[in-house]
Amino acid sequence: MIPKELKAGLSAYRAVVKKLPDNSAVQILCALEAVRAYQVFETVFWESKSDPIPPLGAEIARLTATLTGLDGEYADAIYDKKVAHQPVGTNTALAANKVADTKTLTGELYSSLFNRFDNRHYFAEATDLLRQRIDRNAIGYDWLQGKKGLDAGCGGGRYTVALASLGAAKVTGIDYGRDNIKDAKLRSRSAGIDKVNFRHADVLNIPYRDNSFDFVFSNGVLHHTTDPQRGIEELFRVLKPGGKMWIFLYGSSLWWEMMDVLRPLSAKASRQQMQHVMQLMGYAPNRIFKFMDSLYVPIIESYTAKQMEGMLKRAGFADLQQLHRCVETPFFRGVNELLWDGEPFADVRWGAGELRYLGQKPL
Repeated sequence: MIPKELKAGLSAYRAVVKKLPDNSAVQILCALEAVRAYQVFETVFWESKSDPIPPLGAEIARLTATLTGLDGEYADAIYDKKVAHQPVGTNTALAANKVADTKTLTGELYSSLFNRFDNRHYFAEATDLLRQRIDRNAIGYDWLQGKKGLDAGCGGGRYTVALASLGAAKVTGIDYGRDNIKDAKLRSRSAGIDKVNFRHADVLNIPYRDNSFDFVFSNGVLHHTTDPQRGIEELFRVLKPGGKMWIFLYGSSLWWEMMDVLRPLSAKASRQQMQHVMQLMGYAPNRIFKFMDSLYVPIIESYTAKQMEGMLKRAGFADLQQLHRCVETPFFRGVNELLWDGEPFADVRWGAGELRYLGQKPL
């Protein structure tokens, strides 16, 4: 729910964005402004401990003022005279994106992001983050050690490898992005990891028989699909009775409301243009991933804890345990850690937080 203090400013901003001319100069300007606004939002949400509403309102007002009055003819003239040609193929890619199906778009987006990770981020970082979440929530490792598991929506396979590193006997990663699967196979093979395998597949139609896996794992995937409930039911179907389920979905929060503010602005530029701009600005692959994940994936849904628990129970899962703790590094404290510690205004910023659950398929 958008706070009433922001509603008037947001209404004016959205009206301006809707009327922006569609030309190359405006596309680049929108890319730059979206990156700048995202940086401001990150500072407000992650670093400040004061009321977030005033600085968010100020940034929305700045964006509105910057974008107001852009003249299409003038913008094109400036672009032709002052700016070098944009990367080859971006306009073609943008036109193609408008007709591509949601699954393909999502797969292509994450393929373009995961393959930029170096091996340290690919292997070590994901294992450390998963270990922290398991340890801080005191759930132990029995549910995965020596077990056969499924990583549903594995992306580039980072957490598939992490699950194997933490004791799983065999982990199968499935993903709709063909390049993700290709990259995951190549990396795991080159590292000599033999407890994982990867397959191109749809998480809403998992190509395995009922009761195939000892545990199922789905980390930040189903909120990007057309039917999250079906995805949860598929996880239940392929899980053996008595097996464990780990799932993460976005919790509803002011952060996701602000991402909805930026998505129409970023949509004025193509995904390729935006990545090019961020690379020129020196953003690390994990920063680019976070930005693109929030603003360019076709579907983003978020939920309250009550909504998510209802979805899991309807599928048949029982013994649900919400994992309230998350991770901390020298450079980053997870959303749920901020909520857990009761930092000032954390609940205003983050609402339901990150919704992670462990559950079980009844015997």
